[in-house]
Amino acid sequence: MNELEFLGALQVELLRHRELRAEHPDHELFQTSTVQALLAGAFDGDVTLGQILEHGDLGLGTLDGLDGELIVLDGIVWKANLDGTLMRPQLSCRTPYAVVVPFSPGEPVPLLGPFPGTELEQHLGHGIEVARRPTAIRIDGRFESVQVRSVPKQQHPYPPLAEVIAKQRVSEHDDVSGTMVGFLFPDALDGIEMVGSHLHFVTDDRSRGGHVLAYTVLEATAHLDTVTRLRIELPPAVSASHDGALLDQDALRRLEGSG
Repeated sequence: MNELEFLGALQVELLRHRELRAEHPDHELFQTSTVQALLAGAFDGDVTLGQILEHGDLGLGTLDGLDGELIVLDGIVWKANLDGTLMRPQLSCRTPYAVVVPFSPGEPVPLLGPFPGTELEQHLGHGIEVARRPTAIRIDGRFESVQVRSVPKQQHPYPPLAEVIAKQRVSEHDDVSGTMVGFLFPDALDGIEMVGSHLHFVTDDRSRGGHVLAYTVLEATAHLDTVTRLRIELPPAVSASHDGALLDQDALRRLEGSG
């Protein structure tokens, strides 16, 4: 399936903040902004966490000013601080980038390790269509190791994301039980999403977590939800103009023509 066929099969809707509505069909993925915009330093949030929860109960992202890592699990929002500790942010806090879905998984997929995270997709077997459609994923279980990160909050003028990541704080967890949530995105969404697996982690006691860098599964269960519709809220910083465009014009035209 080429990129145009993929976008034709996946219903895509672009909207602005004033067009946000709580209504959504099943298996719709809702996203604020794009990975490309985040890479370029668009860290100002214009959607609240409360609004995010109107569109899904599982997902991930970050907070205004790139203030930590965001985890949405069972309809509860967690923030991983720079030191990897978790806290419950106020629902009035804003996000510059988040992806959520009303999670409705199919049959669970048992995962028996040990195996590294780089082999996840082959262990998911026929339960995944990552080459064709975005897939929301939740993995509950025990891990030999999990390496996570968080980043410090940024101030204006914002640097590119690569400079921020250079200052990330990494935490290591050995023989740990917890939950990973996130998404598996196909190559056709490069620039809009982070292609491949994008996962955030929380421990069972909800005390620590962050953006997953690497992990080894011992014994776990994966729950998968294939997405058929994608809604992207474009903040003011993301435009189709040539000057300072954060969403490629050709990609924007393809998306608008496929919805």
